[in-house]
Amino acid sequence: MLFTSCYDRDIIDQKEFDHSLPKVENLNYTREGDVIKLAWQMPANISADFKRPLEVSVQVVENNIYRQIVTVENENTAVNITIDAGKKYRFVVKLLGYLTVEAQEEGKTDRVYSESQVIEVQ
Repeated sequence: MLFTSCYDRDIIDQKEFDHSLPKVENLNYTREGDVIKLAWQMPANISADFKRPLEVSVQVVENNIYRQIVTVENENTAVNITIDAGKKYRFVVKLLGYLTVEAQEEGKTDRVYSESQVIEVQ
């Protein structure tokens, strides 16, 4: 009799994706007429596995309808967004980073988002 066995080495070797970003800190807003100024602080505990500078992604939701994504580059900590004063808005704010070449894992994304923070304006 001949016995053989096989296994999928990729399953055995695969490890969990172990890269994450913290949320932006102290997210707040001010309003002057039809302009909302969102402001935040960059967290201090960002892994060296990420290329610098980081970006912040702001999703603009108007009356429960997704309208646009505003990308804030170079680790800037504020953005002005023009709104229609008669509508309700929700802003979903996430930190966005790209892994360094050394930290990238084969077959996995190099783009990482933090958990979101949400601000509602009515």
